[in-house]
Formats: sequence, C-alpha cells, structure tokens
Amino acid sequence: MNQFQQQLTKLRQAAGLSQEQLADQLHVSRQAISKWENGSALPDIEKIIQIASILHVSLDELVLAKEPAVSQSKLDRLIDAHIQQNQQENHWRYQEINNGWEFLARYWWIIPALGGIICGIVGTFR
Repeated sequence: MNQFQQQLTKLRQAAGLSQEQLADQLHVSRQAISKWENGSALPDIEKIIQIASILHVSLDELVLAKEPAVSQSKLDRLIDAHIQQNQQENHWRYQEINNGWEFLARYWWIIPALGGIICGIVGTFR
C-alpha cells in the first residue's frame, strides 16, 4: 500500500489542501491523515472513497497510482473547441467582401504576384 500513501500526499498537495483541511472535510483528526501518509495506518474503504471525491480523482489513481486516460467528455470538449475555432476562421474567410480594404486584407498576396508578372512581361520586350 506504499503507493496509496505516496499518492495521498501528492494529490493532497496538488489540490492545495493541508492535512488539517483534509481532516476537517473527512471528519477525522490531522494525526489520522499523518498516519495514512506515513503508512503507519490505513483508512477504511469509505474514507478512501471520500478522499477520492474530495481530491477529484478516481479510486484507481488514488490507490493504484494509475494515471487516468483521457475521458470521453474531455475529448469531446477538445473536439468541440477545435470545430468552433475552425468555424470562426472559415466565417472570416467566406463572409462577403464589403470594400476594397477587406479585399486587400484577404488577397494582399495578389499585388506582389501581379507586380512580378508585369515585370517579367516588360522584361521580355526589351
């Protein structure tokens, strides 16, 4: 159970909780938390479930130190954010051009290209 005591300490600190704060939320003494982190005692299963809930981690991550896989909801949020970003970019690209400045902002590269073509044509007639 060495993994549990290491994980408890690491996850508690990552959550920004002191032993006293975690103890208050679990309705146990600070010394009980200290014993759990030192490995001289173990909490019962109900307390382990409460600890996982308070620290917002899975039981596997708390007890077995298994890193959680990317959950489907996180993956869905990432995909939605990417789709929304693409839609915003495409909206700008495909919206109606209202004036010459908007045209130049989108198609500025045409001016140097036309300049090069004209210089090339003029150079061939000399």
